[in-house]
Amino acid sequence: MPDLTIRAATAPDASALVALQKSIYDEGRWFVGDGPPAVETLGQRLRLLDPARSLYLVAVRGETVAGWLELHRLHPKKLSHVAVLTLAVATPERRRGVAGGLLARAYPWARGVGVTKLQLGVRARNGAARALYEREGFEPEGCERSQVRDEDGFEDNLLMAKFL
Repeated sequence: MPDLTIRAATAPDASALVALQKSIYDEGRWFVGDGPPAVETLGQRLRLLDPARSLYLVAVRGETVAGWLELHRLHPKKLSHVAVLTLAVATPERRRGVAGGLLARAYPWARGVGVTKLQLGVRARNGAARALYEREGFEPEGCERSQVRDEDGFEDNLLMAKFL
């Protein structure tokens, strides 16, 4: 995808990232949190990011942030081989290779810092995300039954992992 650039996120990206996250929260179907962080909070996180512990990537098409990926290694030494993945793509950019491009950039970082397992949670009704993760080699590890409650009732949170 030649017009898509994937790069490390920087503090000046915070405003665009918060706007993207807000648009996904507004869909009400994918995230489980209450909303995106404040721009200042995210900017500070990006400024203080430890590149040996966390990766934060953005996919940019033209001037627009099309998606982002976060990987954060777990802190206890005995768990530091595991990184938790968060990935999201703007609605008009879905099914255009953005998620796959972000993941392709994340795997070398993970291996380079000693991560051997990537783990994530995905809402059971998010069939498109589940299919993407399965294509990428993620496998089911468990199910948190009725973990998410929204206006439609309860939904399972599926746990998936990929070993590198």
